[in-house]
Amino acid sequence: MQNAKRKITWVTPDYFVDCDFNIDIFKHILQAFEVHWIILLPAKNARFSEGDFQELQKLDGLHIEFLYSAHRQRDPRRLGYYFNLLRKIKQDGSDINYFNCVPDPYSMPLFWLLNKNRTIFCAHDGEVTGAFSFAAITKIAFKYSYSFARFVNMFSKSQASKFKTNYPQSEVFTTYLALKSFGASEQIVADQNKITFLSFGVINYSKNIELLIEAACNIYEQGYNNFKISINGSCTNWEYYQSLIRYPQLFECQIRMIDNGEIPALFSNASYFVQPYRQVSQSGAMKVAFYYNLPVLASDFPGFRDEVIEGINGYLFDPSDVKNLEQLMIDRLKNHNLDYTRLKSNMQAHVTSRYADKELAQNYISMFNHVIDSSNAAA
Repeated sequence: MQNAKRKITWVTPDYFVDCDFNIDIFKHILQAFEVHWIILLPAKNARFSEGDFQELQKLDGLHIEFLYSAHRQRDPRRLGYYFNLLRKIKQDGSDINYFNCVPDPYSMPLFWLLNKNRTIFCAHDGEVTGAFSFAAITKIAFKYSYSFARFVNMFSKSQASKFKTNYPQSEVFTTYLALKSFGASEQIVADQNKITFLSFGVINYSKNIELLIEAACNIYEQGYNNFKISINGSCTNWEYYQSLIRYPQLFECQIRMIDNGEIPALFSNASYFVQPYRQVSQSGAMKVAFYYNLPVLASDFPGFRDEVIEGINGYLFDPSDVKNLEQLMIDRLKNHNLDYTRLKSNMQAHVTSRYADKELAQNYISMFNHVIDSSNAAA
């Protein structure tokens, strides 16, 4: 008897697992498809462990396989690792392959050798900018990988538009990233008179955390002291940022990799999530803030405009002007008690409507069925 369910081979490296890791969306997808999810993990210092997937592994129709690599991303021996992955994908003989990986010199052969009529490649950026690590190499990898892609899925309308300009031969889908949960909210009794502006994630040049530090110190000098800045994440040159902090009493800093189990408390007990980025395509951390109903203050870029609606789930500011951020923070301090409850209520209603798991899952299902039907028609 023919199996009524079509089959997907789904590939995700650990740095994008949080994009795909949503048990409720998988439950909906598994009603229509069987899924072999291959998760690519480094042998050391992986962001996720097998234990994180225990609940997902109980789902009927989902088989999870972990594929470990002992070699760094740019080690030539990674080529053998990717050919082993290619062999597994071809052995599956699935109706469709969903490949959520960034192209690099050693993964490029998969873009060439996978059946382009049955493979959806993900792209998180529409173009390579100077903010990329090894930008010159990455630009070449993008060009000689995505040029072979017939179907591409993206997570931002603004980035999808850029991608389509650079790779007009591809059919580009856009599916919003799901909300990201790291467990139940953890409310901690704290000083209710202090408004907390939270920064979370790896700290580097593109994150522009120095803008938040300067704005905080400046408004303190203007007489505002009913707030604190919480900075959390790993950093290779924290000494530079620390030197900019003129008033240490305003800051609570955890400069290290934050464990997943610590994230609920950080977001549940903050007042606003601040993202003063210099540039952005889309933000996974923002979806964590949305999940914990934490309003966002973000740089006014297209990637954030796709997600932030002024006065509904946050506010935008000009990242090139520290005074613009200062004024926004002062406004939030002055009006916090007047409209914060309304803001949180508006945000919850918007998030529930726009990021409903069933609707997001249906976007995936429709995309998968479209590609499979297109492939069958071309056969």
